[in-house]
Amino acid sequence: MMNVFEHPWLLLTLAAMALIPATLIRRAKPEWDYLPLLAPVLLAALGFGLDHAVQTDSEKIHAIIRQCRQAAIEEDLPSLAVLICDDYDDGYHRSRNQMLASAERLLTGAAINKIRFQHLQLTLEARSGVVDLDTVMHLDPKSRYAAFGSVIFISLQIELIQQPDETWCIRRVGVTSVNNQPMNWGSIL
Repeated sequence: MMNVFEHPWLLLTLAAMALIPATLIRRAKPEWDYLPLLAPVLLAALGFGLDHAVQTDSEKIHAIIRQCRQAAIEEDLPSLAVLICDDYDDGYHRSRNQMLASAERLLTGAAINKIRFQHLQLTLEARSGVVDLDTVMHLDPKSRYAAFGSVIFISLQIELIQQPDETWCIRRVGVTSVNNQPMNWGSIL
């Protein structure tokens, strides 16, 4: 079933369907003027209002992924740090600080021009989510990774958990492949 908080289309469809009886009522009762048309307009406004006002878990997670992308492009580690859980552990990095130190080593001098998502699949459960992400990273010619080419394909699996205050944070990041070659953190660092 469609979630009215994520997509306004259900209420917009109902508004379009309500337009037919509203038009018929308006013809039958001309003294009501434009009053019958108020119902479809309110339904459409409600659809857009709910979509804009309520941020679902899926939308929050997508926002975190976009923030990570922007932080990587700008080499902005403080912005990245607030998105990572205090109890971060991916098997290679046993703490949040180890992950941030690795991120600093990888991102310093990377000179990333653009990161484009090729595939993003989100699987949500009760208070956790997993994002399978395939990205294309476009590098500046002055990048320290430019010897590998101007474009690098990276596949990641990102696990997120919902905190008690309803915010989401990154619990684990696993590198699946780089340039379509199976990799993990140990092979990269």
